[in-house]
Amino acid sequence: PETITRTYSITDDCGNQITVDQIIIVNDVTNPTASNIPSINVPGSMDVPAWNILDVTTEADNCTVNPVVVFVSDVSDGNVCNGEIITRTYSVTDDCGNQILVTQEITIDAVPAPIDAGLDLEICQGELVTIVAANPWNVPIVWNPVVPAGQFDPIVTTTYTVTADNLGCISTDEITVTVTPIPFVSFSADVLSGCAPLEVTFTNTTSGITSDCAWSIGGVPFTGCTVTTTLDAGLYDVTLETTSDLGCSSTVTYTDYIYVEDVPLAQFIPSQTEMSNMFTEVIFTNSSVNATDYLWSMNDGTSTGTSVDATHTFPSDQGGSYLVELIAMSPIGCADTAYVTIKISEDVIYYVPNTFTPDGDSYNEYFKPIFTAGYDPYDFDLFIFNRWGETIWESHDSSIGWDGTYGASSKLVQNGAYNWRIEFKTTENDKRVLVTGHVNVLD
Repeated sequence: PETITRTYSITDDCGNQITVDQIIIVNDVTNPTASNIPSINVPGSMDVPAWNILDVTTEADNCTVNPVVVFVSDVSDGNVCNGEIITRTYSVTDDCGNQILVTQEITIDAVPAPIDAGLDLEICQGELVTIVAANPWNVPIVWNPVVPAGQFDPIVTTTYTVTADNLGCISTDEITVTVTPIPFVSFSADVLSGCAPLEVTFTNTTSGITSDCAWSIGGVPFTGCTVTTTLDAGLYDVTLETTSDLGCSSTVTYTDYIYVEDVPLAQFIPSQTEMSNMFTEVIFTNSSVNATDYLWSMNDGTSTGTSVDATHTFPSDQGGSYLVELIAMSPIGCADTAYVTIKISEDVIYYVPNTFTPDGDSYNEYFKPIFTAGYDPYDFDLFIFNRWGETIWESHDSSIGWDGTYGASSKLVQNGAYNWRIEFKTTENDKRVLVTGHVNVLD
């Protein structure tokens, strides 16, 4: 309590003076006074005014002329964005420390705005989407991550969150865009080139795709993940489109993937097809089509040739038929074969001497007809006759000649002319031939 000493002086006319005191004890226990500040409503949290001690205007005290006003606190009731009330408190204090509190209620009217990001989406990689939030109150919104305006193509699966700010009241929603990878299309063929008509089986090798395969093979459509078709001559582009179970499609084209070569046409013309064994050379003129390589076979035991045209001499020691073969081949080995039969007639060629000298000098000792072609050596008979027509010697082997003897004693005949007869069969037509003549024996 404050103690006040009040002093008086008492003075006589002679200036003599004394003082007297009065003790006044001031014990102020009366609080100052002030009125609560009127309540206010604001649209949102950002509209709550800053505290100001000047808002307290009715402060008074019985002792202190100007009581001290101090800001104490702002306390929320916790009902954020649901009629939140902030209680703002000031203190009013007099010089003796007597204090009262005055308050002000500030009501925030803002509530969260409705916001809808939309339904979740499932798309194929590379597909365009448009994301627009439903914002009926048209409050400021922010996307995280940022959503482009208009169409865009998310690269990976992403969740987009939209935040709406209604005067400090925050509301959010999210949308997930699931990005499904498109198939990496691939396929194979069991054969990439060959001769027409070429059967090719195409097989889808795209990972995870076992159905929904659409092919274009040389412009002709096919369905099924394994396709077998027969291709004519040509160069083929092949396209495969696959679709996953989620409807994601992708396409790949292999350009000039299959090469089918036309089969050559083998053909040739011989200079002659029938001849005698006196002249056996034949010229073969090649007239094949779509061929680059050739293989000749004369089928007479000689080696084959690879020239375009061919000239060949067939054996002349005997007749016969030879099946001449020409194989015409394309650059990748497509082949065609042509045949021509060459027929050689075997003329009978022989020589019968008219004189021999069996005199033991080792020269011209035998009478031996010489047959070189056209006869059957296994069907051959030679007979020698004397002047009376008696057979004095005979042989059935063309390689054995008469030595001029006769009888069991092998006695040499006398000089003179002796008749002979030869019978043989031709190889051309199995005809039996009889020829006769005479031979002179000289010693």
